Amino acid sequence: MQKLLELAAQNRFLKNIATILIILLGTCLLTSLVSVRSWYKPTIKLNEVSPVDIFLDKDATVEDTESTNAEKEKVRLLAVQNINNKEIFEVDNDAQSKNLENLKFVIRIVRNNLNSKTYYSDPVNSKISVEVQKFLIDIKEGNFNSLLLSDDLEKLAENEEFFEKTELSHGLIIEELSLLSPIEFKYFLESIKSLRAQKQKSDEIIQRLGKGFFNDASKVDMENIFMKTYSVQKKLTDLGIVRGMSRQKIHENIKILFPDLSLEQRLVIQKLLDVSTQPNIVINWKKIKELENDAIESIKPVKIELQKGSLLAEKGKLVNKQNYVYLKELDMLHPATDWKEISNNFYLITLIIMLISLFLIITKLKRYTMQQILMMFFVPVTVSALIAPIAIWDVDKLALAPVATISILLTVFYMPTMAKVTVCLICFFLAKTVDMNFWQILPQLVGALYAVNIVRKAHQREDLANAGTKIAICQIITFLITVIVAVDDFEVMTVLFFAALYGVSAIASGFISLAALPYLEVSLKLLTPFKLAELSNPNQPLLKRLKEEAPGTYQHSLNVSRLSEEAGNALNLHTELIRVGLLYHDIGKMHAPDYFIENTLGKPNPHTTLDDPLESAKIIIDHIPEGIKLARKYNLPQAIVDFIPMHQGTTITNYFYIKAIEKHGEKHVD
Repeated sequence: MQKLLELAAQNRFLKNIATILIILLGTCLLTSLVSVRSWYKPTIKLNEVSPVDIFLDKDATVEDTESTNAEKEKVRLLAVQNINNKEIFEVDNDAQSKNLENLKFVIRIVRNNLNSKTYYSDPVNSKISVEVQKFLIDIKEGNFNSLLLSDDLEKLAENEEFFEKTELSHGLIIEELSLLSPIEFKYFLESIKSLRAQKQKSDEIIQRLGKGFFNDASKVDMENIFMKTYSVQKKLTDLGIVRGMSRQKIHENIKILFPDLSLEQRLVIQKLLDVSTQPNIVINWKKIKELENDAIESIKPVKIELQKGSLLAEKGKLVNKQNYVYLKELDMLHPATDWKEISNNFYLITLIIMLISLFLIITKLKRYTMQQILMMFFVPVTVSALIAPIAIWDVDKLALAPVATISILLTVFYMPTMAKVTVCLICFFLAKTVDMNFWQILPQLVGALYAVNIVRKAHQREDLANAGTKIAICQIITFLITVIVAVDDFEVMTVLFFAALYGVSAIASGFISLAALPYLEVSLKLLTPFKLAELSNPNQPLLKRLKEEAPGTYQHSLNVSRLSEEAGNALNLHTELIRVGLLYHDIGKMHAPDYFIENTLGKPNPHTTLDDPLESAKIIIDHIPEGIKLARKYNLPQAIVDFIPMHQGTTITNYFYIKAIEKHGEKHVD
């Protein structure tokens, strides 16, 4: 890259071609980046801001889904209301069988309770007494599980908790259980487990029947009631018990169906049925769904006629539900690339660049090098490339855009005017193409312009990091002022959040500039205040060599540098560049230091010994090309290299010219 730039700089035609190519490429890249929201269009979303205006380019007929859905819901509800019970209700035969089994079980429980018969009246195994069997049925669930898992009854005998609430001898219980073989023990425990479950269920049923049930039962013939209960249950289930039917309604049905029952009989039967009988009529939801679907399918979609030119989405405004439905129906939720806006941006950027170039040419304020022209486009293009992903991600987060990076880098490379112009240009397009309003972009514009003044006074690289902090404070203060001036109602947390984003973007600008600076200096060989400070250090290799090999020339360079610096200050010139450039202006004298008077230091003049004015003139003149070669070898910036030939003038080497005439005659001397 550097060699191509140097070649272009040496050839005027190539320089013009290269300048045009850089400007054209930079304009295209800048246009594509600032127009990111024109070629990358986010999907249109309901109740979110539209990124673009969307007009209908032709007449169209679309379905009004909202109205259609309303009609469908209306007929669906009507269909449900008109459903005949016979169509959706069906008998659950499994429930009927289960009800009969439940009733038999409940009657058995009641009969056993009335006859004082328990589950442990008969022994499960002849080797185990009824008392021990009763103990095992009544123990806690945890203790019974311990017995199931125990493989050593002797250890179980040591567990006092296992034998709580029993008057039986612990040894007797263990002794009887030990009489069983392993297989007998296993089947015995399974039987006990079943009896425990039956007892638990029996207790639950008795609890549900309540104490009053047995008081009523004592007043009637229960065996007769048991037989009547079977008849009542069958009659009720034949009629159907629907899920959700209240117990009160069932009791009324019993009273109607069996009017000959006495009050005591009916109360006992009602309680027996309450704990044993469940609904046996189920709703056929599949049938209901079919009826609903048939009703819904009978509705034809409601159509809306849209005219050509209808505005379906307005840039910067929320997309309402109705227009969102239209856009979805027309498959327009993904806006196409807005080539018209992109081309307008291209023409506008081109016009601005042409006006700036014309102004510089007419006023002759400054002639920029190829490297500087490249820098003018490289920095804003790179920063725009950093901003583009943020614009795609979320426009509201563009407070993170490191706009001040442009000001810092261009100012550091001695282009403060172009820094201000470029920053204004970028901020203008952020507001124009990325939907940022004036108040939103104002903090970054003010911060970037403030950065120009700060960085012009920077002399160390660390100053850039400090500049980021100062710019952050400036942007935050500006943002807070805009909130007070332009926002009527705001949330404190939201304001603090965006203030933090503006601060982060400014600090990031300082660090980005600091990181990029060395690479730009090396690749483009452009000067910065920091580079000049480094080049003026006496420990620079080339200056150390000049001091050692040509001490007189070194002192001469220091003196000229100081004198020129004072003159530059008086004339308001770039004194830092003048001072450093003149430190290196005579480095070419190192190719033959003794042939320059300041390095003889009292020794005989070698030109006298040489006695050849033409050769002496050649040695003196050669310190120019030799100095340029040496500067290239040590990678000095071009602005410093320019001091080597430019300080010499264009006149002849007068002393040796006269000597040559004296020796060879005027006709033989060029």
